[in-house]
Amino acid sequence: MSPSAHDASDRENQARVAANRRRVQLLCLGAGAPPALVLGVVLGLVAGPVVGAVVAVVVLAGLALLVHRRAVDMALSFVGGRPVRPEDVPALANQVDGLCATLGVGVPELRLVDDPVPNACALAGPGGREVLVCTTGLLARLDLIQLEGVVAHELSHVKRHDATVSAVAVATAGVVAALTGSEGALHRAVGRGREYGADRAAVLAVRYPPGLHGALQAFGAGPRPAPGSVFTGRRWTATRWVWIDPMVGAADPAPVGELDATAVRMDALAEW
Repeated sequence: MSPSAHDASDRENQARVAANRRRVQLLCLGAGAPPALVLGVVLGLVAGPVVGAVVAVVVLAGLALLVHRRAVDMALSFVGGRPVRPEDVPALANQVDGLCATLGVGVPELRLVDDPVPNACALAGPGGREVLVCTTGLLARLDLIQLEGVVAHELSHVKRHDATVSAVAVATAGVVAALTGSEGALHRAVGRGREYGADRAAVLAVRYPPGLHGALQAFGAGPRPAPGSVFTGRRWTATRWVWIDPMVGAADPAPVGELDATAVRMDALAEW
């Protein structure tokens, strides 16, 4: 990568990080606003507007902080996965170690979802906690070059603070999506086009677009989700837009202009 391209990538990452920090704050405050408002109004009627306003602000701040601190655990309750040691998944662990150094991020916890569908996602929270979740199908179906592209994609989400947004979005909008059956709010919460952006960041890191392109092809050739899979039902609705392949099991073609659609990203990678 040329110095000018490297500088442009750094500026883009910095802007992305700043935007994602604001997004996280808004999501956390949005989650705390309804109960804070209700309690503030009730106490305002009983004890006076000043008391109501003060209590509302305190409750809002407390709930926003609680959501932020607990977001990773809440998201993992939907995503699932069991913790694994590096020696249990040596190929994955080696890729993670090397790419963490390349991208300048901390080594994440590794979790494995027992599912033949190939997929992966990353979550992050306070205190530098980062989690990389992969399926057994991902490790079984991808070669090392393809796996490198996927790991670079997910660690790019960590570097750009997309992974923090993912955790908070699932813990807030994802809960709403699970209750309503519509994932539109989740997609808006994580931000449209971010998978396309992470693809680009990953390619700049590994300098080999065919690896990630091949991985996306393998996703399309993978098995359809079985009943009870994390990629079906309310769990899928609550998490769909945080996975590298959000089109799992989709029978309909992607809407025109949907940059997060796997097929659209494959076409872009073929041209890079």
